Amino acid sequence: MAFIDLKEYLNQLETLVNIDSGSHDPEGINRVADQLEKWYRELGWHIQSHDLGPETGRLLEISNRPAEHYDVMFVGHMDTVFPKGTVAKRPFTSDGVNVYGPGVGDMKDGDVAMLQIAKHLSKEALDTLNICMAYNPDEEIASVYSKEALDKIGARADYVYVMESCGKDQTHCFARKGMLRYHLRFHGQAAHAGFMFERENASAVLEMGHYITALMGLASREQDTTVNVGIAQGGTAVNVVADHAEIQLEMRFWKDSERKRVEDALNALVNGKPFVPGVRVEIVDKRFVPSWSKTPEALKHIAELEELAKELGIPFNQKDRGGLSDANHLAATGAICCDGMGPHGAMDHSEKEFSSIDSIEPSIRLLCAALERLAQKKRV
Repeated sequence: MAFIDLKEYLNQLETLVNIDSGSHDPEGINRVADQLEKWYRELGWHIQSHDLGPETGRLLEISNRPAEHYDVMFVGHMDTVFPKGTVAKRPFTSDGVNVYGPGVGDMKDGDVAMLQIAKHLSKEALDTLNICMAYNPDEEIASVYSKEALDKIGARADYVYVMESCGKDQTHCFARKGMLRYHLRFHGQAAHAGFMFERENASAVLEMGHYITALMGLASREQDTTVNVGIAQGGTAVNVVADHAEIQLEMRFWKDSERKRVEDALNALVNGKPFVPGVRVEIVDKRFVPSWSKTPEALKHIAELEELAKELGIPFNQKDRGGLSDANHLAATGAICCDGMGPHGAMDHSEKEFSSIDSIEPSIRLLCAALERLAQKKRV
Protein backbone atom coordinates (compact mmCIF):
# COMPACT_ATOMS: atom_id res chain seq x y z
CA MET A 1 0.00 0.00 0.00
CA ALA A 2 1.38 3.44 -0.94
CA PHE A 3 2.23 5.74 1.93
CA ILE A 4 0.68 8.78 0.22
CA ASP A 5 -1.85 9.41 -2.52
CA LEU A 6 0.59 10.19 -5.33
CA LYS A 7 -2.15 11.53 -7.59
CA GLU A 8 -3.18 14.04 -4.93
CA TYR A 9 0.42 15.12 -4.42
CA LEU A 10 0.99 15.66 -8.14
CA ASN A 11 -2.28 17.58 -8.49
CA GLN A 12 -1.25 19.86 -5.64
CA LEU A 13 2.21 20.31 -7.13
CA GLU A 14 0.70 21.17 -10.51
CA THR A 15 -1.48 23.81 -8.86
CA LEU A 16 1.52 25.53 -7.24
CA VAL A 17 3.86 25.24 -10.24
CA ASN A 18 1.22 26.80 -12.48
CA ILE A 19 1.28 29.99 -10.42
CA ASP A 20 3.97 32.46 -11.48
CA SER A 21 5.72 33.47 -8.25
CA GLY A 22 9.04 35.09 -9.06
CA SER A 23 10.90 36.70 -6.19
CA HIS A 24 9.89 40.19 -7.35
CA ASP A 25 6.23 39.27 -7.86
CA PRO A 26 4.49 39.75 -4.47
CA GLU A 27 1.07 39.15 -5.99
CA GLY A 28 2.10 35.78 -7.39
CA ILE A 29 3.83 34.74 -4.17
CA ASN A 30 0.70 35.61 -2.20
CA ARG A 31 -1.40 33.52 -4.59
CA VAL A 32 0.79 30.54 -3.64
CA ALA A 33 0.38 31.49 0.02
CA ASP A 34 -3.41 31.67 -0.39
CA GLN A 35 -3.49 28.15 -1.81
CA LEU A 36 -1.27 26.73 0.93
CA GLU A 37 -3.40 28.40 3.60
CA LYS A 38 -6.53 26.82 2.09
CA TRP A 39 -5.03 23.33 2.16
CA TYR A 40 -3.76 23.67 5.72
CA ARG A 41 -7.09 25.02 6.95
CA GLU A 42 -8.68 21.87 5.58
CA LEU A 43 -6.30 19.94 7.86
CA GLY A 44 -7.29 22.11 10.82
CA TRP A 45 -3.86 23.71 11.24
CA HIS A 46 -3.23 27.12 12.79
CA ILE A 47 -2.06 29.86 10.40
CA GLN A 48 -0.05 32.98 11.15
CA SER A 49 0.71 35.31 8.27
CA HIS A 50 3.62 37.76 8.58
CA ASP A 51 3.47 40.90 6.42
CA LEU A 52 7.00 41.78 5.30
CA GLY A 53 6.12 44.91 3.32
CA PRO A 54 5.15 45.68 -0.28
CA GLU A 55 8.33 44.35 -1.92
CA THR A 56 7.58 40.69 -1.26
CA GLY A 57 4.85 38.26 -0.33
CA ARG A 58 3.93 37.26 3.19
CA LEU A 59 5.79 34.72 5.35
CA LEU A 60 3.62 31.84 6.52
CA GLU A 61 4.02 30.29 9.97
CA ILE A 62 1.66 27.33 10.00
CA SER A 63 1.46 24.99 13.00
CA ASN A 64 -0.58 22.12 14.30
CA ARG A 65 -1.38 24.31 17.31
CA PRO A 66 -0.36 27.76 18.62
CA ALA A 67 2.94 27.29 20.45
CA GLU A 68 5.84 29.31 21.86
CA HIS A 69 8.26 26.44 21.17
CA TYR A 70 8.46 24.08 18.22
CA ASP A 71 9.90 20.59 18.41
CA VAL A 72 10.34 20.60 14.64
CA MET A 73 10.23 23.34 12.01
CA PHE A 74 9.99 22.61 8.30
CA VAL A 75 11.02 25.32 5.83
CA GLY A 76 10.01 25.82 2.22
CA HIS A 77 10.05 28.82 -0.10
CA MET A 78 7.28 29.99 -2.40
CA ASP A 79 9.31 32.18 -4.77
CA THR A 80 11.09 31.11 -7.96
CA VAL A 81 13.72 32.75 -10.15
CA PHE A 82 11.39 32.95 -13.15
CA PRO A 83 9.61 36.11 -14.38
CA LYS A 84 5.87 36.53 -14.76
CA GLY A 85 4.64 34.82 -17.91
CA THR A 86 6.91 31.76 -17.64
CA VAL A 87 4.04 29.46 -16.70
CA ALA A 88 2.16 30.40 -19.88
CA LYS A 89 5.21 29.36 -21.92
CA ARG A 90 5.94 26.09 -20.13
CA PRO A 91 3.39 24.99 -17.53
CA PHE A 92 3.58 21.87 -15.39
CA THR A 93 4.08 18.68 -17.40
CA SER A 94 4.91 15.04 -16.67
CA ASP A 95 6.49 12.24 -18.66
CA GLY A 96 5.68 9.60 -16.06
CA VAL A 97 9.22 9.62 -14.67
CA ASN A 98 9.77 13.30 -13.89
CA VAL A 99 7.59 16.37 -13.60
CA TYR A 100 8.64 19.69 -15.12
CA GLY A 101 7.81 23.36 -14.80
CA PRO A 102 9.11 26.64 -13.31
CA GLY A 103 10.10 26.08 -9.70
CA VAL A 104 9.03 22.42 -9.66
CA GLY A 105 12.29 21.28 -8.05
CA ASP A 106 13.28 24.56 -6.41
CA MET A 107 11.25 24.10 -4.48
CA LYS A 108 7.55 23.64 -4.93
CA ASP A 109 8.00 19.87 -4.68
CA GLY A 110 9.28 20.40 -1.15
CA ASP A 111 6.43 22.80 -0.37
CA VAL A 112 3.87 20.12 -1.21
CA ALA A 113 5.88 17.44 0.62
CA MET A 114 5.55 19.54 3.79
CA LEU A 115 1.77 19.58 3.36
CA GLN A 116 1.72 15.81 2.86
CA ILE A 117 3.82 15.28 5.98
CA ALA A 118 1.30 17.33 7.96
CA LYS A 119 -1.50 15.20 6.51
CA HIS A 120 0.07 11.80 7.16
CA LEU A 121 1.36 12.17 10.71
CA SER A 122 -0.43 10.06 13.29
CA LYS A 123 -2.76 11.61 15.86
CA GLU A 124 -0.30 10.54 18.56
CA ALA A 125 2.55 12.43 16.92
CA LEU A 126 0.41 15.53 16.36
CA ASP A 127 -0.77 15.43 19.97
CA THR A 128 2.81 15.12 21.25
CA LEU A 129 4.83 17.46 19.03
CA ASN A 130 4.58 21.15 18.26
CA ILE A 131 5.29 21.37 14.52
CA CYS A 132 5.78 24.44 12.34
CA MET A 133 5.56 24.59 8.55
CA ALA A 134 7.22 27.86 7.51
CA TYR A 135 6.95 29.16 3.95
CA ASN A 136 9.42 31.86 2.92
CA PRO A 137 8.52 34.38 0.15
CA ASP A 138 12.01 35.48 -0.93
CA GLU A 139 14.64 32.75 -0.48
CA GLU A 140 15.84 33.08 -4.08
CA ILE A 141 17.04 36.63 -3.33
CA ALA A 142 18.81 35.55 -0.11
CA SER A 143 15.76 36.04 2.13
CA VAL A 144 16.50 39.76 2.33
CA TYR A 145 13.01 40.60 3.61
CA SER A 146 12.20 37.43 5.55
CA LYS A 147 15.47 36.47 7.23
CA GLU A 148 14.88 38.29 10.52
CA ALA A 149 11.34 36.98 10.95
CA LEU A 150 12.29 33.47 9.84
CA ASP A 151 15.22 33.34 12.26
CA LYS A 152 12.95 34.39 15.14
CA ILE A 153 10.80 31.36 14.39
CA GLY A 154 13.85 29.11 13.98
CA ALA A 155 15.21 30.21 17.35
CA ARG A 156 12.12 28.64 18.91
CA ALA A 157 12.71 25.23 17.28
CA ASP A 158 14.82 22.22 18.27
CA TYR A 159 15.11 20.76 14.75
CA VAL A 160 14.84 22.47 11.37
CA TYR A 161 14.28 20.54 8.15
CA VAL A 162 14.82 22.63 5.03
CA MET A 163 12.86 21.01 2.22
CA GLU A 164 15.05 21.97 -0.72
CA SER A 165 15.30 19.09 -3.19
CA CYS A 166 17.54 16.19 -2.27
CA GLY A 167 20.11 14.92 -4.74
CA LYS A 168 19.97 11.67 -6.64
CA ASP A 169 19.53 8.55 -4.47
CA GLN A 170 18.18 10.59 -1.55
CA THR A 171 21.36 12.61 -1.10
CA HIS A 172 20.80 15.19 1.64
CA CYS A 173 22.79 18.24 2.67
CA PHE A 174 24.17 18.97 6.15
CA ALA A 175 26.73 21.69 5.38
CA ARG A 176 26.87 24.63 2.96
CA LYS A 177 29.40 27.26 1.96
CA GLY A 178 29.07 30.80 3.21
CA MET A 179 28.80 33.83 0.94
CA LEU A 180 30.39 37.29 0.86
CA ARG A 181 29.10 39.69 -1.79
CA TYR A 182 30.28 43.20 -2.76
CA HIS A 183 29.10 45.92 -5.09
CA LEU A 184 31.95 48.32 -5.91
CA ARG A 185 31.75 51.60 -7.83
CA PHE A 186 34.68 53.38 -9.52
CA HIS A 187 34.77 57.16 -10.04
CA GLY A 188 37.26 58.52 -12.59
CA GLN A 189 37.84 61.59 -14.79
CA ALA A 190 36.36 61.71 -18.30
CA ALA A 191 38.27 63.05 -21.31
CA HIS A 192 38.31 62.68 -25.09
CA ALA A 193 40.11 59.40 -25.72
CA GLY A 194 42.02 60.90 -28.66
CA PHE A 195 43.74 63.37 -26.34
CA MET A 196 44.26 61.12 -23.31
CA PHE A 197 48.05 61.81 -23.29
CA GLU A 198 47.47 65.55 -23.31
CA ARG A 199 44.56 66.12 -20.96
CA GLU A 200 43.72 65.20 -17.40
CA ASN A 201 41.90 61.88 -17.24
CA ALA A 202 41.50 58.80 -15.08
CA SER A 203 39.89 55.67 -16.50
CA ALA A 204 37.44 54.05 -14.13
CA VAL A 205 37.23 51.06 -16.51
CA LEU A 206 40.99 50.51 -16.35
CA GLU A 207 40.89 50.62 -12.55
CA MET A 208 38.00 48.17 -12.66
CA GLY A 209 40.06 45.82 -14.84
CA HIS A 210 42.91 45.81 -12.32
CA TYR A 211 40.40 45.00 -9.56
CA ILE A 212 38.88 42.14 -11.54
CA THR A 213 42.29 40.55 -12.00
CA ALA A 214 43.29 41.09 -8.37
CA LEU A 215 40.03 39.91 -6.83
CA MET A 216 39.50 36.81 -8.94
CA GLY A 217 43.11 35.92 -8.23
CA LEU A 218 42.15 35.52 -4.56
CA ALA A 219 40.30 32.27 -5.27
CA SER A 220 41.84 29.14 -3.75
CA ARG A 221 41.35 25.71 -5.28
CA GLU A 222 43.04 24.12 -2.25
CA GLN A 223 40.53 25.68 0.17
CA ASP A 224 37.63 25.45 -2.31
CA THR A 225 37.20 29.22 -2.03
CA THR A 226 35.66 30.77 -5.12
CA VAL A 227 35.72 34.45 -6.07
CA ASN A 228 33.71 35.57 -9.07
CA VAL A 229 33.16 39.00 -10.60
CA GLY A 230 29.82 38.28 -12.20
CA ILE A 231 28.83 41.80 -13.29
CA ALA A 232 31.18 44.43 -14.73
CA GLN A 233 30.10 47.56 -16.56
CA GLY A 234 31.16 51.14 -17.17
CA GLY A 235 31.83 53.99 -19.56
CA THR A 236 29.58 55.83 -21.98
CA ALA A 237 31.28 55.71 -25.39
CA VAL A 238 34.31 54.14 -27.05
CA ASN A 239 35.96 57.54 -27.64
CA VAL A 240 35.52 58.73 -24.06
CA VAL A 241 37.80 57.85 -21.15
CA ALA A 242 35.35 56.26 -18.70
CA ASP A 243 34.57 58.31 -15.64
CA HIS A 244 32.51 55.58 -14.02
CA ALA A 245 32.39 51.79 -13.71
CA GLU A 246 31.12 49.19 -11.29
CA ILE A 247 31.45 45.52 -10.48
CA GLN A 248 29.56 43.01 -8.38
CA LEU A 249 31.46 40.07 -7.00
CA GLU A 250 30.72 37.10 -4.82
CA MET A 251 32.88 34.65 -2.91
CA ARG A 252 31.86 31.28 -1.47
CA PHE A 253 33.84 29.74 1.37
CA TRP A 254 33.91 26.91 3.89
CA LYS A 255 36.30 28.45 6.42
CA ASP A 256 35.67 31.82 8.00
CA SER A 257 39.43 32.43 7.86
CA GLU A 258 39.08 32.39 4.07
CA ARG A 259 36.29 34.97 4.23
CA LYS A 260 38.51 37.19 6.34
CA ARG A 261 41.45 36.74 3.97
CA VAL A 262 39.44 37.90 0.96
CA GLU A 263 37.70 40.65 2.90
CA ASP A 264 41.03 42.02 4.17
CA ALA A 265 42.52 41.94 0.66
CA LEU A 266 39.55 43.81 -0.80
CA ASN A 267 39.65 46.45 1.94
CA ALA A 268 43.37 46.91 1.32
CA LEU A 269 42.65 47.58 -2.36
CA VAL A 270 39.86 50.06 -1.64
CA ASN A 271 41.77 51.93 1.06
CA GLY A 272 45.16 51.81 -0.64
CA LYS A 273 46.71 53.64 -3.57
CA PRO A 274 44.69 53.22 -6.77
CA PHE A 275 46.16 51.45 -9.78
CA VAL A 276 45.09 54.44 -11.88
CA PRO A 277 45.93 57.81 -10.30
CA GLY A 278 42.82 59.90 -9.80
CA VAL A 279 40.30 57.07 -9.53
CA ARG A 280 38.25 56.77 -6.35
CA VAL A 281 36.59 53.49 -5.30
CA GLU A 282 33.58 53.09 -3.02
CA ILE A 283 31.84 50.08 -1.51
CA VAL A 284 28.17 50.51 -2.43
CA ASP A 285 26.87 47.35 -0.79
CA LYS A 286 28.16 44.38 1.16
CA ARG A 287 26.31 41.21 2.14
CA PHE A 288 27.38 38.23 4.20
CA VAL A 289 25.90 34.80 4.87
CA PRO A 290 27.78 32.49 7.26
CA SER A 291 28.88 29.03 6.27
CA TRP A 292 27.08 26.11 7.86
CA SER A 293 28.99 23.14 9.21
CA LYS A 294 28.12 19.98 11.14
CA THR A 295 28.04 20.29 14.93
CA PRO A 296 28.44 17.22 17.19
CA GLU A 297 24.70 17.35 17.91
CA ALA A 298 23.95 17.46 14.19
CA LEU A 299 26.24 14.52 13.49
CA LYS A 300 24.36 12.48 16.07
CA HIS A 301 21.03 13.36 14.49
CA ILE A 302 22.30 12.59 10.99
CA ALA A 303 23.38 9.15 12.21
CA GLU A 304 19.91 8.58 13.66
CA LEU A 305 18.27 9.54 10.36
CA GLU A 306 20.63 7.27 8.47
CA GLU A 307 19.80 4.33 10.73
CA LEU A 308 16.07 5.03 10.40
CA ALA A 309 16.33 5.17 6.61
CA LYS A 310 18.14 1.82 6.65
CA GLU A 311 15.32 0.29 8.70
CA LEU A 312 12.78 1.61 6.19
CA GLY A 313 14.77 0.47 3.18
CA ILE A 314 15.19 4.04 1.93
CA PRO A 315 18.52 5.20 0.45
CA PHE A 316 20.30 7.82 2.54
CA ASN A 317 23.34 9.71 1.34
CA GLN A 318 24.88 13.08 2.07
CA LYS A 319 26.89 15.68 0.21
CA ASP A 320 27.92 19.19 1.25
CA ARG A 321 26.80 21.95 -1.12
CA GLY A 322 28.31 25.21 -2.33
CA GLY A 323 24.96 26.92 -2.85
CA LEU A 324 23.10 28.84 -0.17
CA SER A 325 19.77 28.09 1.48
CA ASP A 326 17.87 29.24 4.55
CA ALA A 327 19.80 26.56 6.48
CA ASN A 328 22.87 28.83 6.45
CA HIS A 329 21.30 31.38 8.75
CA LEU A 330 18.80 29.13 10.54
CA ALA A 331 21.63 26.92 11.79
CA ALA A 332 23.07 30.02 13.49
CA THR A 333 19.92 30.24 15.66
CA GLY A 334 21.00 27.09 17.51
CA ALA A 335 18.61 24.58 15.95
CA ILE A 336 19.88 21.29 14.52
CA CYS A 337 19.48 21.76 10.77
CA CYS A 338 19.04 19.26 7.95
CA ASP A 339 18.78 20.42 4.34
CA GLY A 340 17.93 18.90 0.98
CA MET A 341 15.20 16.88 2.65
CA GLY A 342 12.59 17.24 -0.11
CA PRO A 343 12.01 14.98 -3.13
CA HIS A 344 14.80 14.78 -5.69
CA GLY A 345 15.01 17.63 -8.16
CA ALA A 346 17.71 19.00 -10.44
CA MET A 347 18.52 21.45 -13.23
CA ASP A 348 17.27 24.28 -11.02
CA HIS A 349 16.85 27.76 -12.53
CA SER A 350 16.67 26.38 -16.06
CA GLU A 351 14.08 25.27 -18.59
CA LYS A 352 15.11 21.67 -17.89
CA GLU A 353 14.27 21.83 -14.16
CA PHE A 354 12.56 18.66 -12.94
CA SER A 355 11.45 16.70 -9.90
CA SER A 356 11.63 12.91 -9.79
CA ILE A 357 8.32 11.13 -9.19
CA ASP A 358 9.95 8.03 -7.64
CA SER A 359 11.63 10.14 -4.94
CA ILE A 360 8.42 11.68 -3.58
CA GLU A 361 7.13 8.88 -1.38
CA PRO A 362 10.51 7.95 0.23
CA SER A 363 11.17 11.57 1.18
CA ILE A 364 7.81 12.01 2.88
CA ARG A 365 7.86 8.56 4.50
CA LEU A 366 11.31 9.08 6.04
CA LEU A 367 10.41 12.43 7.59
CA CYS A 368 7.08 11.18 8.92
CA ALA A 369 8.91 8.25 10.51
CA ALA A 370 11.49 10.63 12.03
CA LEU A 371 8.72 12.69 13.63
CA GLU A 372 6.88 9.59 14.84
CA ARG A 373 10.09 8.39 16.51
CA LEU A 374 10.72 11.82 18.07
CA ALA A 375 7.19 11.83 19.45
CA GLN A 376 7.69 8.33 20.84
CA LYS A 377 10.84 9.48 22.66
CA LYS A 378 8.99 12.43 24.17
CA ARG A 379 6.21 10.19 25.45
CA VAL A 380 8.59 7.81 27.23
